Amino acid sequence: MQRGQRRMSFNAAAETYRRGRPPYPEAVFDLLVSRCGLRPGTRVLEIGAGTGLATGPLLARGADVVAVEPGANLAEILAATHPAAEVVISDFETAELTGSFDLAVAATSLHWVDPVAAIAKLGDLVRPGGWLAAWWTDFGDVNRPTTFRDRLDDVYHDLLPGGPGYRDSRPYMLDTERWRGVLTAGGWFGDVSVDVIEWEQTLTPEAARELWSTFPNIAELSPADHEQFLSRLAGLIDGEVADPRLTAVYTAARTG
Repeated sequence: MQRGQRRMSFNAAAETYRRGRPPYPEAVFDLLVSRCGLRPGTRVLEIGAGTGLATGPLLARGADVVAVEPGANLAEILAATHPAAEVVISDFETAELTGSFDLAVAATSLHWVDPVAAIAKLGDLVRPGGWLAAWWTDFGDVNRPTTFRDRLDDVYHDLLPGGPGYRDSRPYMLDTERWRGVLTAGGWFGDVSVDVIEWEQTLTPEAARELWSTFPNIAELSPADHEQFLSRLAGLIDGEVADPRLTAVYTAARTG
């Protein structure tokens, strides 16, 4: 499935996405305050806002948020949940937007857009001295292995063979050389800082089912394999389990 089709798969199950995805750690937004000048009145452009997992904390810190979201179903939830945000239903690459913004953010979304076009457009929209922040959460951490994750590898091996095992995986969000190159292309943004935040999500069987239901590779399984995967996943959890998470935050200032 191509990138454009995959990124719209979240829109087809917008309510599941709203329920299943965990909030970002508060440390992300503390970093935006301390480094990127997030404060009351900051004009923020959000790329791929989804149901508002980042929108809410930005608004809570007093930002004026313009949230771009291509999925109409996701945007409907976003607008209803966060009426203070200005919601633009559009692909970011073709959205009609007016600068200048103090801060642009992309929460688990920058990999879904054309990076060359997106960075050039952000260069026009973010004021000199403003900031760009992009972050992703990796649902796991190879440096903090767990029995749950090792047992989950067996489920992946049976229903999604061919991929690396959990302990051998390398999240794309930690490919810092690649993302530094993307963010600094064209000279619009300067040196990139990378902060990695460790945290945990507590999973119940139902929470695990809803979270994994939001992953495109799981959603693309046949109906029978999809249900088998989710049932086996839920069966690995007796009550609840603490599952490690990493959130990598990339920040760069707009050049003069």
